[in-house]
Amino acid sequence: MNQLIKNRAFMTLTGADFFETIGISLFNIGLLLYAKTFEQATLLVSVVSVATVLPGPLGIVMGRLADLTGHRREWLISTKFIQAGLYLGLAQLINQHNLMVFTMIILLNISSDVLGLFSNSLRMPMIQAKVTSNLREQATGFNQGVTTLMQMVGQAFGVTLLTMTHDYQLTGLVNALTFLLAGLVLLSGYRSLAVTIQPAGHQSFKRLVAQAKQVFELSAGVNVVGLLMSILLMNAVGASIDAILNLFLLHMGHRLPLSFSLSVLVLNTVFVTGTILGNLLHTGWFKRLTFRTVELLTLGVLSGIYVNLLTWQNYWVIIGGMAIAGFGMGQMNPKLYANLMQVADPQQLGSVTGVLSSLTTISIPAGSMGIVLVYNVVSGPVAYGLSLGLLALAAACLFLPARTKLSA
Repeated sequence: MNQLIKNRAFMTLTGADFFETIGISLFNIGLLLYAKTFEQATLLVSVVSVATVLPGPLGIVMGRLADLTGHRREWLISTKFIQAGLYLGLAQLINQHNLMVFTMIILLNISSDVLGLFSNSLRMPMIQAKVTSNLREQATGFNQGVTTLMQMVGQAFGVTLLTMTHDYQLTGLVNALTFLLAGLVLLSGYRSLAVTIQPAGHQSFKRLVAQAKQVFELSAGVNVVGLLMSILLMNAVGASIDAILNLFLLHMGHRLPLSFSLSVLVLNTVFVTGTILGNLLHTGWFKRLTFRTVELLTLGVLSGIYVNLLTWQNYWVIIGGMAIAGFGMGQMNPKLYANLMQVADPQQLGSVTGVLSSLTTISIPAGSMGIVLVYNVVSGPVAYGLSLGLLALAAACLFLPARTKLSA
């Protein structure tokens, strides 16, 4: 950890993410509450929820654009100031209360999110270049742990700010300020972010897909189709589990050992704490665990939670399971991204990580809407059984043979 703290480039990128994450989390909460003030609240809250994940499938496009971009350091810094400008303009509109303004605000927010995908793909090759291979897993985990914690802080700050002021314009201004600070942090470490990566050459989409497949198989030691299907299925179930557990706790009623609100708070706190610990602990024995081992353990724990929902229905089993599942999820992403950086050419790293970003975002609405719909329309046990089936299929996908093996 001391080596990472002394790494100026890594700390510069992490510091920028620190401010950016606070602003995004704060404004997303503010935007939801703003939508609730309209007469068409239900419809507009749904629009905000969709708009939040809508840019995600563009991850592969923005990743490829980042690979084709020269002067990456300058573009990375520029995106933060552009995003600050977008939210500054948005803040001038948000106190107006009509559907035309609401639409403009949504479009500005989507534009900023697309720029965020672009800047994330720009920074990955910088971490690859500036952090030694033996520290990349720890570095990625530390960065994700910080952003996970700041998401909670940003949401809490956003709710508190709006409760005290009821001023939606202020949330836009604060978000603009956080992006401005992120840009200034990047400027302060400008020299440390220097990289010599030539823009990728133009090539056919077929060739790009072939290269991406090879990188995925080399990095995870798993068949690429199996790996991506497993991630997609696991994210689909993971996206719905919060809603499923909330509905389950609601139906438990007086059988809960705590009040409903406190039960949900404990559950969310335990899961987030587990995730942060999983992000941070990437040394010693934990570092030796392979990506497939961690994913299989996480799938097993999630399956155990659903078996409990079908049988014992014990609240404390759910709490323990979510803590372990959170820890596993906190371990998985840093391992996969570190392995990708180990084998991917810097000129294609943005495209490869963009594939992961797109897959994750596509699976989230499919899982959250599909499984929750089954719960509400059919029954809870059927939704639990469906989730168990998807988790079993995700585990089976990891045993498809890889055609290429990662060299020692």
